[in-house]
Amino acid sequence: MESPTKTKETSVYVGVHTPKHKEIIDNDTTKPIDDDDDPDLKFSFMSLYRFAQPGDWVWMGIGLIMSIVAGVAFPFMAIIFGDALNSFAPYDQSAINTSAIDFLILAIVLLVTGYGSYAAFAIAAERQMKALRREVLKHIMYQEMGWYDKRDASELASRISGDTVKIKDGMGQKLGEALRFTFQFIGGYIIGFYKGWNVALAMCAVMPVMAISLTWLIKRLRESTERSQQVYASAGAVAEETIGAMRTIASLNGEPRAIKRYDEKVLNAEAENLALAKTVSLALGFFIMSMWFTYTIGLWYGGYLVSNQNGAVHSIGSVFSAFYGVLTGTMSLAQISPNISAVASAKGAAFALFKILARPSKIDAANLDGEVPESCEGHIQVNNLVFSYPTRPEEIVLRGYSLTIETGQTVALVGSSGSGKSTLVALLERFYEPTSGQILLDGRDITRLQLKWLRSQIGLVSQEPVLFATTILENIAAGGD
Repeated sequence: MESPTKTKETSVYVGVHTPKHKEIIDNDTTKPIDDDDDPDLKFSFMSLYRFAQPGDWVWMGIGLIMSIVAGVAFPFMAIIFGDALNSFAPYDQSAINTSAIDFLILAIVLLVTGYGSYAAFAIAAERQMKALRREVLKHIMYQEMGWYDKRDASELASRISGDTVKIKDGMGQKLGEALRFTFQFIGGYIIGFYKGWNVALAMCAVMPVMAISLTWLIKRLRESTERSQQVYASAGAVAEETIGAMRTIASLNGEPRAIKRYDEKVLNAEAENLALAKTVSLALGFFIMSMWFTYTIGLWYGGYLVSNQNGAVHSIGSVFSAFYGVLTGTMSLAQISPNISAVASAKGAAFALFKILARPSKIDAANLDGEVPESCEGHIQVNNLVFSYPTRPEEIVLRGYSLTIETGQTVALVGSSGSGKSTLVALLERFYEPTSGQILLDGRDITRLQLKWLRSQIGLVSQEPVLFATTILENIAAGGD
């Protein structure tokens, strides 16, 4: 346990209210800068499950089994339906009752497996996302300030909130649906060819048109929806900006101009939705046409085979079993694509987050190594500091700077903007490391001191104070952590 530290007070004032250093101001309006120190990361699909605990693997195993059973069971509807039709010619009430019971059993199986698949994958994914969000936030919090200077804070926040939702969908619900539709496709075609291979083969001639049109329709809907969301978000940003600055808008008689800006954004959304309507109507028309054309071929050819007693199909029930088996398989094939896309999106989103996790902090406050002195006198000595911010390494802020502050002394640093006043305080807090030179606290190089202890000895009131969304007491007490 650490011994209490006795501290004498030394005050340092940074004179002349100065905005953030120039480098950070420029970064507020520019795109994030690529970090050369970002590690190369080999990432596979199984890397998504890095935070899976033994219990999560059990849940995913249950979800996998349930998805397979649900996918295989659904096409059996074609066999039961075919048997039911055969029971009407000649009429056989006992066989009809058997088919009804079979449908009831199938319904119960699909209810249990569908619920089990969704719930199991959802539970496993949610538990892993909880761990991932915690680790990502923790890792981001302990990165050095230079890393933050190169990035947009809102982007980092959106990665924790938005990207983890994509990952959860891709490794949870969407993965379960992809497995279910895959086995549903396989089972449907097996049943179709088993009950009437010649009918199934004839229907397969048209099924690709049906599958392609549906897949393209779903893809187009997804892409257009994303673009529409971006356009509406842009329009919403204009509305939010305008309403939030109504006094300024009113004083400048800017209402018509604000309305015009909003109209331009909304018109873009209207044009996007009209283009989508044309595409959807065309794709949907091809899909419905191919579906009914498939019905035509399957029923006509099946009837021909039954009437002539030619081939493997000898009954109406066999025709409909083959017919619905192939139809179910093809419809399932079209549903696999969007779910696989969601899984791929999850992998892409996870890669960005896991790349952050793979990067070690250059100044890690979570590291408790280092000296913890029993007392702090407050004698500060700065020797030949040379420093430039990571975002602008070519612009040197401090050139061989030296300074001595005695214990209990009050010192004010006064200078023009960008002369290094705030920079010196940032280096004392070890927000950054100097290019060369050193800072001594009571004769000890601050790089040898435990970072948590060092910062606990310094009371910093920055140029832009921040109050957290909590009570005044908790805001003040935060300094004692």
